Order: sequence, then structure tokens, then C-alpha cells
Amino acid sequence: MKFSQYASQVNPNTIQGQVQRPGDLNSYGGNGAGYEAIGRGLGAVNEAYQKFIESVDQSRVVEADAEYDKRISDLLYNPQNGLMHTQYANAEGIAGKFQSEEQKIRQEIMGKYNFRLERTSSVFNNWANNDAQKRFMLVGQHEYKQVEANKDLALSNNIDENFNFAMQNYDNDALIKSEFDKSATLVMDRYKGQDPEFIKSEAKRLLAPKMASLVGTALANGDIDRAGAMIEKWGAFMPDETRLAYSRIAHARKEREYEHYTGITAYERFGDDYEAARQYIYGDAFGYDGEAAVRSAREDIGNNYGTNTCTIRSNNWIAAGGGKEGNTWAPTQFEDMKDAGLIFTDKSQLRSGDIVYWNYGGDPNDVDHVGIYDAKTGTVIQSGDHGVAGITLDYANISGFARPRGRNVSIEDKDKAWDAYVTQVNYNNAIKNNHKKRIIDSVQQEMWNKFKSGVIDPNEFQSLVYNVSGGDVDIEMNLLKFGNDLIGIQGKAAAESSNGAVYKKIKDAITDGTVTPSEAVSLINQNATMLGSADRNRLLSLVREQDPRNKEIDKRLITIVNETIDDKMERGELQAYLDSALENVTDPEVRFATGMEVLNKAFENKAIYKNFNSKQREWGSLKSSLSPKLYPYIDAYQRQNGNNIDLGQARTVFESINPNDKYQVSALQYAAVYNSPMDIQELNKQIAAMAVRDGVDAAPHLLDIPQQSNTAVQQNESTPWFSDWGASERTGLAAMNFSDVLESIKQRHLATLRGEINEEW
Repeated sequence: MKFSQYASQVNPNTIQGQVQRPGDLNSYGGNGAGYEAIGRGLGAVNEAYQKFIESVDQSRVVEADAEYDKRISDLLYNPQNGLMHTQYANAEGIAGKFQSEEQKIRQEIMGKYNFRLERTSSVFNNWANNDAQKRFMLVGQHEYKQVEANKDLALSNNIDENFNFAMQNYDNDALIKSEFDKSATLVMDRYKGQDPEFIKSEAKRLLAPKMASLVGTALANGDIDRAGAMIEKWGAFMPDETRLAYSRIAHARKEREYEHYTGITAYERFGDDYEAARQYIYGDAFGYDGEAAVRSAREDIGNNYGTNTCTIRSNNWIAAGGGKEGNTWAPTQFEDMKDAGLIFTDKSQLRSGDIVYWNYGGDPNDVDHVGIYDAKTGTVIQSGDHGVAGITLDYANISGFARPRGRNVSIEDKDKAWDAYVTQVNYNNAIKNNHKKRIIDSVQQEMWNKFKSGVIDPNEFQSLVYNVSGGDVDIEMNLLKFGNDLIGIQGKAAAESSNGAVYKKIKDAITDGTVTPSEAVSLINQNATMLGSADRNRLLSLVREQDPRNKEIDKRLITIVNETIDDKMERGELQAYLDSALENVTDPEVRFATGMEVLNKAFENKAIYKNFNSKQREWGSLKSSLSPKLYPYIDAYQRQNGNNIDLGQARTVFESINPNDKYQVSALQYAAVYNSPMDIQELNKQIAAMAVRDGVDAAPHLLDIPQQSNTAVQQNESTPWFSDWGASERTGLAAMNFSDVLESIKQRHLATLRGEINEEW
């Protein structure tokens, strides 16, 4: 209520209707009644004035409180320098700063609003006190949290510093233990006076990820043995799920490594002798030699490998006996053996090299220690705190025994060993063939350059071939044939761009005797892509007919087939197989000898020509599903490879080709004509090389690499990320040779594991 409103209510001229104006006082006589009326009027005025003052002060209290709240909020929450935004070490002492700043703000506001009444001044102070107490508690809590967070940050940084040093020396047990102990001491100092269980929990929370990172570093560097040893030694200090995951990764890699070296060992022993290798792998001799494992363990007696090394040493001894190593975390290894059905408890079944599992607490599944049984001494050789030594079977509670896979290898494991051997054979043959191909390509190019320049010297060609072949018959035969072809066709029928013209030129050269039959065959095969299947067959038939003796020989061979095979369908299959085998043979004596050799093998094993014709039908089915533009290349590749290739892989390649893409077709032509590997990666290399030559971006022309399953490299490394690279990276990769590609893949994956790059794979 405004002062004017109070004043209107107490107008002294209208008090109780008795006094109209001051001059009227005389009308009341001299008995003092008028003065009483004036007194009452003045009292009312004073009361109204006090109410007015109180109203003004109350209004100022509200304004003052609003300003106080705004300035206190700014003191606490200003984004630039608010006390509640200070962090870590900067927050120390902010509670005291709040108190001093709050008093300063309060005094400034009291002076600004100059409250006239003690009562309203008290109201403001009471409001401010209540607000200040609440804010002081908030500031105090924030200061405490930030100071504690600063201590935690310092602790974390110190632990990081310790373990960063350990990461660089992850193969040094003594150093890791030193850094671990230093970090554990820091944790105890940080939480001094706290509950021991809390300190233990915090130590595991802070140190467990660091120990796991050490194992991850070993895995990233391909050091599987070291990773396994660290899991065994420090597994208790790792998060359970991480330890389990890493131990399984290490074990899986060890399994692959075991399979790989099984393949290498078999290859070193048997070479390309598939039959001997198969008899060994699927025979009784293949597997685990428990006595050899025990001999390896005996040689270790007296050595001290430190704490928590029982499973890693046992695994080493088992490996020495040709057995499969188990997981390096003892409880997980026991569980794996149990799942595989290899655990037994009958002591009478124990043999040398068997694994013994102990537990200390009575729970058979909670395995604490392992060793391998030595039947000669009846003891168990194990690696403990005091070194490698033989101890008694009843050393602790026995959880069970296991016989490492090897002596009783499952058929699945034998199949894996066989696959590893075949992979190794193919890998070594691929290296040999790649080396041969490089030699052949290089020398053929040199011969071709000389041919184009008109320099044809048979002696020079022959000398060049023998100098580079290193005695390899395949290289010599390939290059000598190539040189003879160049020499034989020089000046004779030349290939032209028109199919009809090429056919006529070659036909004329055959009929007029310009070329010999063998020269004609070489000429036909060199122009096979241009000629097409029908014209090529007609020309080959013409070559054979040049010598009438071939007709007589063919009749003799057909008679043998008809007299030997009763079933008409089988006769037809064998005839088709024979025709294919003799397609390029024009010399009558060689044709007959070759035909008899083919028939003898076919009579011994009918599957030879049945499989051939089955493959022929598959080739026909493949052609019918593709563009006719690709037929010449399919025919050329089939002629060069016959049934000795994976038709499924060929289908994948041919179905990937766009018949309207000149770079893809050019690469396919190169592979078909020059018998290069029919592999999408190889074709991409050719495409990339041609694109680089033409100054064109190779990316739109490169073939997508499908998901493969036949080799570990294609399945696990190449396919997940190759096709996702940008054009420049793919062009660069396509131009690399195979070993460069593998090294690039390896380094890229290692970098991903180390966290240097972020890549899905």
C-alpha cells in the first residue's frame, strides 16, 4: 500500500468527523478536548508513517535478496570463473573463498539498500544466512570431490607412466613386477586408512586393465608364447572377461600355429608325395609322443621359471612330444579338456605325458596347479615357485587327468593336419610357380623384343634359356617352345584383327605347306582367342588330315575303345576324353603312342574320363550362363587348364567380369592366353597396371574380391577391407607383388591392434 493511501485514511481534518480544520479547535472550549483529538490524529499519522517505512524496507529486502541471489549465483556458476566450475587442484580452498566473497557481497548490498528498520535488516540477514549455509555445503562438497579427483588423477597418471614403460618391455618379467609393485604401493598410499577390502578392490580396478594391456601388446606383436605366459602369471589381476577372451585368443592362435607347423613338418618330411603324407597323417604313428614330452620335462628339472608358470611349461613339454597345447589359464584349460571329453580320474589309466590337474580348495573345477606324469618314476613334473621338480601325485586334491590330443587324434584333427599339409604344398608350389613365371615372363619379353626388331638368332635364344632356367625342365620347355614358335612363324601366316582373315591365313598356310603341322598347331593356339572354338577345331582337324596316317590311327584307337567298352554312353565319354587329349597331337607316331597311354590309364580308372566329361558339362553350363563375348576366353582357359583347376573359382572369376569393360576383358585375355593365375587379385593387378599406364583411375574397373574360404590369408586378412579402400590405395595394392601385399596386410592389422589406426576388420 502506497504512502498516499495511508495518508488519506488519517487526514487530521476529518478525524472522527469532529475536526474540520485547525481553526475549529476553539469551538470545543478550553477543557482540552480539542487537544486530545489532535493527539489522536497525530498518533494515527505516526502509525501510518511507520507502516509506510516498513513497507518500503520490505520492498527493499526483496530487491536486495534478488540481487544477492544473482551475485552469489554468478560467484558460483559463472562459466568463466565460477567456483563450482573449478576442477582438480584449482578447487582446493574454494569453500573459504566462498565465505569471504559472500560476506563482501552481503555488506555491499546492505550499504546499497540502507535498511531503516532493524527488523527488516534482520530479515535480509536471515535470508542471506540460510542461503549462504546451503551454498557453502555445496561448495564444500564440490571442493572435496575435486580434491579427491585430483588425487585420483595423479594416481592414474603415475600408474600410466609406470605401465607405459612396462609396455615397451612387455617381455621382461622382472620389470613388469617392479612397475606393478610400485603402482600397488601408490594405490595403498592413496587410500591409506581405508578398509583393506576397499583398497584391494581399487587396486584391481586400476591395475587389471594395465595387466590386460600388456597381454594385448604381446598379442598385437604376434608373441603368442609371451601372451600365454603373462595370462598364466598375471591372470588373477585381470578382469575376468578380458582374461578369458585373451586366453582364448592366445589358445586359438596357438592352435593355428600348431596346424601350420604340422603342415610344414609334414611337407619337410614328404615334400609333394601326397600318398606318403596321407598314410602318415591318417596312420597310427601320427600324434602325441608322451615319452618325448616327459624327456623334455626331465631336461627342465632344476630350472626356475618363477611363479605361475606351471601351464606354460607343461604346454612346452607337451608340444615337444608333438601334442596340442592347452589354454594357459589352468581352470580354462581344464574346462576345455572336459568339454572335449579328455578328462579321466582312474589313476590306473595314467601314462607318461598325461596332464595332472590339482586344486587347493576342494573344488575340482577350480584348478590351481598342473604338471605332466612321468610313468617311470610315478611322479609329476611341474614348474612351481621353487623351480621345475618332480612331486607326488597326492601333492594336492586331484581334479582329474587328461591325455593331450595327439596319441588319440580325432578324425577332425587329422583332417586339419592334412589341410595344413596341402596348404603348405600349395604355398610352396605357388612360390616356385611364381618364381618360374617371373623368369618365363621376363625372358619371353626379351625374346619378343628381339623378334619385333627382326633379330632372330636360334643359338642366342637357346643360350638365354639355358642360362636362366637353372636346370628347371618346365622353364626350359616353356621358353624353348616360345622361341621355336617365334622362329617358326616369322614370315609365315600372321594374325590379323579380323577372325575370318586370321582363319583364312592359317588355313592357307596349312594347305600350301608354308608351315609344318607342329608350327600350325602353335599358330592356331596363339590365335585361339580370335578364332573361337569352332574355327580352331576345324583348323586342328585340317592339320591332322594333312597326314593321312592320322585317320588310320584314329580308326585303330576307336576300334580299341569299342571292343573294350560295352556301354554306349561310356564309349562316348571315353571318345570325348581321348579326342581332347589328342587335340594338339599331329604327328602320327606320337598321336598313336599318346592315345594308347591315355586309353591304358582310362581302362585302369574309369573315373578319369567320367570326371572329365562331368567337368566338360560344367564348363558348358558355365558358358551358357555368361555373355558370348567371354566364350573365347573361357575356351582358351579351359584348353590350357583342362580339369586341373577349381571350376568354382573359375566361375567366380568369369562371373565377376563385365564383358563391356575393356580393362577387365584385357586382364582376362592376358590371363587366358598367357596362362596367368585366374585369380581376382591377379586380374586386379593387371587392371591397375593398365590403368596406371593409361593415366586412368583404376577404381571403377577393379573387380570386387568375394569372400573366400580356401586360405587363411584371403579369409582373415585380405577380403574384409581390400574392397573398401579408396581408388589410390587399391591401385597401389594391386600393383604390389604377393609378398608385398601380405606384409602390408600384416602391418596394417598390427597397427589396428596397437590402436594406432581405427579400422573395422
